[in-house]
This record gives sequence, structure tokens and C-alpha cells, in this order.
Amino acid sequence: MKFVRLALLTLAFSTYSFAVNKDLIQLQRDLEDRLNALQNDLDTKLANLAGQLTAIQNDTRHTADLLAGLQDTLANGVSKSLAPVNGLNTKVDSMGDDVRALRETLADLSSQIQRMDAKITDLKNQIQIIQNPPPAPGTTGTAPGMANPTNGVNPPQMGAATPPPGMSAEKTFTDAMRDLQQGNTDLAYQEFQQYLTYYPNTELAANAQFYIGQIDYNRGNYAQAVEAFDAVLERYPENPKSADARLMKGMALLKSGQRSRAADEFRALIDKYPHTDDARKALQQLHSMGLSASTASTRRRVTR
Repeated sequence: MKFVRLALLTLAFSTYSFAVNKDLIQLQRDLEDRLNALQNDLDTKLANLAGQLTAIQNDTRHTADLLAGLQDTLANGVSKSLAPVNGLNTKVDSMGDDVRALRETLADLSSQIQRMDAKITDLKNQIQIIQNPPPAPGTTGTAPGMANPTNGVNPPQMGAATPPPGMSAEKTFTDAMRDLQQGNTDLAYQEFQQYLTYYPNTELAANAQFYIGQIDYNRGNYAQAVEAFDAVLERYPENPKSADARLMKGMALLKSGQRSRAADEFRALIDKYPHTDDARKALQQLHSMGLSASTASTRRRVTR
């Protein structure tokens, strides 16, 4: 009886074990199916991602090619656009060189003209000496080599004093300008005075008189400067230094506290030489003084 029960239990347990094993096998199969499905889905998605990545790489390379082409096109366009500008810069530089060369040529020409004028003056003086020998010693007159000490302003003369032997208008004026440019103003002042003493009727006499006034102005001798600039305007009217002399006269008057007279000089300069740099400087001085030119028409002429 016991044996029968044991057999029945064994059979029941075996049946139960078989059923459990069957369920486990089915569960394992389901898991394998799901894993396979997930693997397939993952493979599909990875394949799609790989395709998209390849497409993006292709698009990137295409975009890079487009950008490179665009950069080349832009660079070529800029180069072509800048070519006329570069050519213009070259032309401007060349024109600047031409202008500098022209200025140097004009300066040389002006120097040559001044030397020619001085040589002509020397010839005239030699002719005068031949025609009118110098007076005998003891007669009144200006001693050779002595300038007229009247604050740098020589009085009008009908004829020039006889220069000392070896002295020439060209050398005297050239030496005076060299000393003035080198800062030897005392020596230049004396040389300009000597030039006016012996060569008062030359074209460069107005320049010598002007530079005497300029030296006095720079020294702060404003009253003497006014007299020197007045001499330029009175003895040598309508010469290249007239406008400069009137401007400097106004500046000397202004420095000496004579504002009203200075303003009159500035306005006279503007009226007489309206299209010059000196006129513009005079107008600026009037403005700095809180004044204006005499008329609106004068202001329009100056500022054209």
C-alpha cells in the first residue's frame, strides 16, 4: 500500500515537473523571440542612423565645397574690385612725387631768379660807380659798410649807397637768408639792413624789409616790427610780401595791445586780398578776437 502511494506521489511530481519544464521552455522561447525582435529593431535603427550620418557627411562635404567656391569667388571679386583702387594709389603716389619734384624745381627756379636779380643789381651798381665815382673822403654821407640804424627801417633814397668792394647783392641776401634759417638772427638782421642800405631798389628789397620786421616780431619788439612792416607796404606796394606784411603788422599791433588797429589791418587785408591764405588767417584772428569781417560779402569772398 505504501508502495502504491509512493508511486502515485512520484507520478504526480513527475507530471508537475513536466508541466513546469514546459512552461519554462515556453517562457525561454518567448524571451528569445523578444530578444531577437529587439535585436532586429536595434539593427534597423542603427542602419537608419548610419544612413543618416552618411547623408549628413555628404551634405557637410558639399557645403564645405560650396563655401570654398564662394570664398574663392569672393576673393577674386575683391581682388578685381581693389585693382582700380591699388592702381589709383599708385597714381596718387606718382602724382605726389611729381608734385614734390615740381616744388623743388620751382624752388630752384625762384632761387635762380633771385640770384639773377642780385646779379643785375650788381651790374647796375657797377655802372653807377663808373658813371658817378664815389665822393672824396670827408664828404657827408653814409659810410661804406654802415647800415642806417633806424629800428631796421631805412629811409627812402633816390640812389643807393655805394657798396664796399667785393660786396654783391646776391651774396648779401643769400648770406642773410642762410643765417636766418640757421638761427643766427642777429647777423641776419645786420645783413638785411646792409642789403637795404646798398640795394634798396631791387625786387628782393621788400623781402629784406619784411624779414627785418619778422625778426623784430619774434624778438617781441612789436613797435619796431610795425614800422618795418609799414615800410614794406609804403615803399614796396603790390609786391609778393604785401599781404604777409599786412598780416604781420596786424599781429604785431595785436601783441602790443592795439586791438582796434589790429582789427582794421585784418579787415583791410581781407578786403584787398580776399582769396589768399593770409586773408583766411586774418579772418581767423578776427574770430578769435570775437569780431567779424566788415561785411557779409567780404566773409563770403574769403571762405570761397
